[in-house]
Amino acid sequence: MKKGSAFETNADIYDEWFIKNNYIFDSEIEAIKYLMPDSGEGIEIGAGTGIFSSRLGIKHGIEPSEKMRSKALERGIDVISAFAEKIPIADETYHFALMVTVDCFLEDVLQAFKEVWRILSKDVFFIIAFIDRETPLGAIYNQNKQFDNFYKYANFHSAEEIIKLLERTGFEIQEKKQTIYTLENIMQEVKDNVGNGVFAVIKAKKCLKTHE
Repeated sequence: MKKGSAFETNADIYDEWFIKNNYIFDSEIEAIKYLMPDSGEGIEIGAGTGIFSSRLGIKHGIEPSEKMRSKALERGIDVISAFAEKIPIADETYHFALMVTVDCFLEDVLQAFKEVWRILSKDVFFIIAFIDRETPLGAIYNQNKQFDNFYKYANFHSAEEIIKLLERTGFEIQEKKQTIYTLENIMQEVKDNVGNGVFAVIKAKKCLKTHE
């Protein structure tokens, strides 16, 4: 995960965006909920301020930014200081993992996915939500990212790229959902598959085969 990011100095602004755009946030939460397992101990990779974890009932996370981590702790999330590419957690500890719009800030996405694979139990799930570059809004995000404090240095991925990386790691794609078709702050439909909604969510199952 990239060090020295804007998240360390803009934690309050980060939370304010979700408060101001509450219906967009609610739509994203709904998309994730469709793919969340009904039970089991979960962890959020790159938990930020814990705003997603707190809504989704996830009690554990990792987050490298001290300022973001402190806010997550205030929300009751047990967050440890770590980067996604090197998670200080034992093998096969968790029943599912969630990652929300973190892929675009990682130094090594494949290595991060390998770490997620390692800390998950057998036959359980990794849910990854990301900004899909190959959507109408994704193209706008990519074109204008230099004007955004958070996304200035982001490397957005397409759904195809994320799927290939997951499969290389040893995950099997189970389901795909999408939402957010306009930046107007309104509730937006959660649809199957990917390609139109800029907020894409993929549920992948850990396979027993060894990853690269």
